[in-house]
Amino acid sequence: MIEPCKPVNEPLRQLALDTLHVLDTNALEKLDRITRLAANYFNVPIALVSLIDRERQWFLSRFGLEARETPRNISFCAHAILQRETFIVRNTATDERFCDNPLVTGEPRIGFYAGQPLLSLNGLPLGTLCIIDRQPRAFSAQQAADLHDFAAIVEEHLHGIERNVYTENLESDLKRTEALFEQTFSQAAVGMALVSLEGYWLRVNPRICEILGYSEWELLARTFRDITHPEDLDSDAHLLRQLLAGEITTYSVEKRYFRSDGTTVWVQLTVSLNRLPDSTPHHFIAAIVDITERKVAEHSLRTLQHELEDRVVQRTQELNIVVSKLNQEIESRMNAQYQLNAEKERLRAITDNVPALISQVGPDEVYQFANSAYRRWFGFDEATLKNMNLRQLVGESAYLKAKPLIEKALQGQTVSFENELQTLAGERIVHTTLVPCETQGFYILSMDISELKRLQRRLEYDVTHDMLTGLPNRRAFLHQLTQSMAECAASQQSMAVLFIDLDGFKQINDTFGHDFGDAILKTFAKLLNGCIHGLGSIARLAGDEFTAVLWRLANPRAEVEQVCKEILGQLARLDRIGERQITLSASIGAAIYSGDHTTAKMILGQADTAMYRAKLAGKGKYSIY
Repeated sequence: MIEPCKPVNEPLRQLALDTLHVLDTNALEKLDRITRLAANYFNVPIALVSLIDRERQWFLSRFGLEARETPRNISFCAHAILQRETFIVRNTATDERFCDNPLVTGEPRIGFYAGQPLLSLNGLPLGTLCIIDRQPRAFSAQQAADLHDFAAIVEEHLHGIERNVYTENLESDLKRTEALFEQTFSQAAVGMALVSLEGYWLRVNPRICEILGYSEWELLARTFRDITHPEDLDSDAHLLRQLLAGEITTYSVEKRYFRSDGTTVWVQLTVSLNRLPDSTPHHFIAAIVDITERKVAEHSLRTLQHELEDRVVQRTQELNIVVSKLNQEIESRMNAQYQLNAEKERLRAITDNVPALISQVGPDEVYQFANSAYRRWFGFDEATLKNMNLRQLVGESAYLKAKPLIEKALQGQTVSFENELQTLAGERIVHTTLVPCETQGFYILSMDISELKRLQRRLEYDVTHDMLTGLPNRRAFLHQLTQSMAECAASQQSMAVLFIDLDGFKQINDTFGHDFGDAILKTFAKLLNGCIHGLGSIARLAGDEFTAVLWRLANPRAEVEQVCKEILGQLARLDRIGERQITLSASIGAAIYSGDHTTAKMILGQADTAMYRAKLAGKGKYSIY
């Protein structure tokens, strides 16, 4: 016996069969009439409507057979669905595929089989209409055509069930889509509005009212021109004309609005045009993000560091939010199919063009909806995500951190938090809001804030580090000193502070120029770092003044002398920087702290005093207070 293989499209075939919901149901007289007529017409004892399930064949209708099902691996029909034409076995005893089949050697002792595949609306094989005789027999082309006609009647019945199931799913999807759209519009973290071609606000969400400081009714009584800063009107109007002319499909600008209290708010405005099915312009779709704080931050960063300001401007331009096609209710909907398509198009246009993750998760934490940002971030389309849960997508670590907040969202609370996600483009820091939905589960809105976090870290680094040498600056050094003294007192260990000053640096700088002076400072910083690496930390206070903190000293004076000698020795051996020969030396003052009542100011004064003693003793010396 040769067992039947499975079709290449088996998952889709099985899904189509499951969708019909006819397995293990009661017999239908309509189908029993067909199998009864087929048995009489072809003069055979058995006629069946067989559906091929995962591991069995189940008989939706049967004539002449008591069994309701048989294993799939011994069924003739599992072979029949592998082809489109009628599958005929005229003599099972001489066919190597079936000669030792239990259904041939035992009851019902099949000697002849003919089966016509039953196809779904999409052409997927669901099962067969088959006739069986206990004796071998001939089967002509005309008889095969007649069996095909009988099967067509069964197919039509199954197609009717498919159409009914599809219609029910359409209605269910429409209700869920409308609810998701309304929730997204009202809960969106960005301002959203529909604007007439004449400039009047037709519909606004709570966020846009919050940004502009107007109530919904106050906004609806105004046009966007009434609250736009005069200097921004011309550019806005020019882009609107391009939209109406079809020259562009969307645009995004930074502009100013007047709030209800007369103050100015900066926003990122993204506008697209909604057209009717006949391409007639109907209304504008607008999304605004309050960027006032960003503008203030840009100004502050510009005064601190010009280079950093250029990067902020570049990044903020890349963060323009594109929102497309928020459709108002379509006039004269033709039918339920048209309604569903229109609502889906509207929701998909919004969510797919928002530069954020937008999804709906059920109470079992499995995805029910996801916008296209998931494909760009993670490489998963919506169909794949519907078979995944939160833990599988974000990973164990991120899931465990977010779990307490997920539980709050499932209990009906709106929560927000920051977390890290591993995406195709690398790790991203996101701000996530979980919004409960009325059908249990919750919506997820996640915005990428990685660039903002990187800018904050860069700003913190610039404030605490010397830009020339990359060493910690005075502020960072004083913080490190205070922290090291506290640790020293707590652990009852000794530490030391070194003041290091390059001898004659001003004369070298004036003689050879600031560029060469900078090269000396960077070389000296690298030399210090090599000498003290692992023993403590170094910093540049100002000009040619450097300092170091040595901690966990078992024999303080001996270890300090060894470090000082190492620094002075390596500096003395340095005879060239770049293409220029040079001779350098330094004066070093050291003060030792062993957890007594000495303050940071006092130990700094001691080290400074020791350094001046070293200078008075001549170049290339050190002194311990």
